[in-house]
Amino acid sequence: MTTAPLDLLREKRIEQGLPDPLQQSHARRALVVKGALIGAALLAGSAVITGLLFVRQQFLTAELDRLALVESEVQAAESRLTAARGKLKTVNDANQALVQGLVNVRSGSALMRDLQRRVPQGVQLTSVEVAPGGTSLRLAGSAADPMAFARINALQIELGRSPLLVPTSVKLVKAARGGEKAPAPGVPPVAATLVSFELTAQFRPPLAPAAELQILRELGAQGMVQRLQRLQAEGLLR
Repeated sequence: MTTAPLDLLREKRIEQGLPDPLQQSHARRALVVKGALIGAALLAGSAVITGLLFVRQQFLTAELDRLALVESEVQAAESRLTAARGKLKTVNDANQALVQGLVNVRSGSALMRDLQRRVPQGVQLTSVEVAPGGTSLRLAGSAADPMAFARINALQIELGRSPLLVPTSVKLVKAARGGEKAPAPGVPPVAATLVSFELTAQFRPPLAPAAELQILRELGAQGMVQRLQRLQAEGLLR
C-alpha cells in the first residue's frame, strides 16, 4: 500500500502562496518527457532526411557516371563522324577535280569541226596548236590573192563567233607575203601570191553542262557528249 509523503510545510506554503514541489516535480518530469519525445522525433526526422539525401546522392552519382559514359560515347561517335566527313570531303574534292579535268579537256573533233566551218574559201590552215593546259590556240596558214588580207580578216571575224573561243581574244600575230603557188591555167603568177599568217585565241571557260552539251552536239563531238552525259547520270556534274 502506497502512502503519499508527509508534507509538513503544506499549510505554510498555502499561506504564503508557494507552489507545491510535488506538482512542480511532475510538471518538470512531463516537460522533460515531452522535450525528449520532440528531440527523438527531430532526431528521427534528421536520420530519415539524411538517409534520403544519401540515397539521392548515390542515385545522382550513378546518373553522373552514366552521363559521363554517354558523353564519352557521343564524343567518340562525333570523332568518327568528323573523320568520316573528312574522308568523304576528300573523295568528293578528288571526284570534283577529276570531273573538272574531264570537262575542261578540249574536244579535238569539236575544234576541228568548228574550224572547218569557219575557214573561208581561199584560206588554208597549215598548223593548229593548242597550248599546254588547253587555254589558248595558235593557228598558222596562208591566204591567196586576190584579197588575201580580206580573207584573213574574214577568218578572224569567224573565229570571234566560235562558241569555243573568247571573241575578243582572237588576234592576228603576223601576216606577210611569203611565196607563190602554182598558178591556175590562164592566171598570171602575180595573182597566185600567198600571204602567210598566224592567229592566236583564248579558249572560253567551260559553260554550264546543258549549254556545253548543246554546243558539243552541234559540233558533232559525240565522244565528249557521251562523257558529259555519263557524269551527269552519276550525279557528279550539275
